[in-house]
Amino acid sequence: MSESTPLPSDEPRRSRSTAIGAAACVLLALPFLVLGPYLLDAKARVELRCEPGGPCTLHRAGWLTRNEVGRFNLDEIQGVKVDRTRSARRKSVPIFRPELETTRGKFPLFHQWATDEAEATRAAEQVRRYLAAPQAERLELVRDDRRASLRVGGAFTGVGTLLLVFAGWLIVRTRAHRRAERGLGT
Repeated sequence: MSESTPLPSDEPRRSRSTAIGAAACVLLALPFLVLGPYLLDAKARVELRCEPGGPCTLHRAGWLTRNEVGRFNLDEIQGVKVDRTRSARRKSVPIFRPELETTRGKFPLFHQWATDEAEATRAAEQVRRYLAAPQAERLELVRDDRRASLRVGGAFTGVGTLLLVFAGWLIVRTRAHRRAERGLGT
């Protein structure tokens, strides 16, 4: 029994395989590159700044952009309260979040609910002290919950970038394979 060598036309073309692999990596990278910046820009930083005598400005910021939620005159602010509820994950754990009550509605001052009631109450008291004597001093309340979005959004963006780099490497390999195939005359 003799071994037969495959004909050149039966031999799979490496350049085509690596080009298909490169295209697949680019397609796989696209969802990561779309979701990564979206998750990085979760508006998890809440800033309430009030000038002496008003107005108060409420901003929400992610890692990429910052938006003004509203600008309130002192006569529009009705007060602040601490909203209490139960955790969806652990039913026995209460969670808290201060909310600014205005004539335009309620605006949360924390992006994520706090498990420590003292933390939420401290923020509410800070706003109440300002509202009791608005001419006396400025108010600056900042709550930054962006760490989680940095981890998840950064990971998605990193994976998408690595996939694009790998696709670039495959494209370089495709060109090398094509040159080799032309040299062999296949």
